[in-house]
Amino acid sequence: MITKVEGIILSKTPFKDRHLICRLLLRSGEKISVIFYGGQGGGTKKKSSFLELGHLVKVELTRAKANTTIFSVKEWTLSWHHKSIRDNHRAFYLLCAFLEVSDKLVVEANLFESLYEEQQESDSMFKVLSNSIFFLEKKLQEKKTISSEFFIFLGKTLIDQGVFPERNNCVLSGVDLSLVEEITLIDEQGGFADISCLNQDMLDTKMNGRESKVMWNYLCQIAIKKYDQLQEINEVPSHFSNRLIDYLCYQIQVSRVDFKTFSLLL
Repeated sequence: MITKVEGIILSKTPFKDRHLICRLLLRSGEKISVIFYGGQGGGTKKKSSFLELGHLVKVELTRAKANTTIFSVKEWTLSWHHKSIRDNHRAFYLLCAFLEVSDKLVVEANLFESLYEEQQESDSMFKVLSNSIFFLEKKLQEKKTISSEFFIFLGKTLIDQGVFPERNNCVLSGVDLSLVEEITLIDEQGGFADISCLNQDMLDTKMNGRESKVMWNYLCQIAIKKYDQLQEINEVPSHFSNRLIDYLCYQIQVSRVDFKTFSLLL
């Protein structure tokens, strides 16, 4: 069994008087449930707790049986924490959305697999989530707008899940989309199409062809640039994120009503 892991706190639930049950997104892109005894802080020494949503923690687990579903934390240390997000209600809602989406997409880790350690450095939702939180915090500290952060997160999530929209050629005609002025995103086809190829009943009712081309331009940047190179994207209309949510939900076959945080943002 792997006993030493590092992960981002996806959720936390109080347990009895002072304990916390948390889900952690590990560097492998998988999650585990753990219990932090005394994790709520307090006690005779009035100890504070640093176990907050979005914090990165290193934990040492007590050895357990192979059928264990909640692991006990023996020791833990704080690796990284945000400072400004919790003081900005919009940013905190964004953080909660990042965490909820990640939690729903990742699978449970098997810490008893011998190959687990070899998977630690692979690209995964951990990388998407950690970058999203880090740059959200960075923008707040630099007093920059955060209107693009949710859209960027969704775009990077689509890449990680292998369902990023086809952006090079029309999914119906094969024409080069860079030469087309008006396009639309077709969920069923998994990509963008030249609007002239569509019947009236196939047109996107939420976005017109020119708006879809603007969104396409943003997505092209997300596809080829690293997170730190995307900070120049400052203003993204909220209905672009709304459209990507519909696309993501269709591709992974879930209902958007299953996500409680979306209503706080859109």
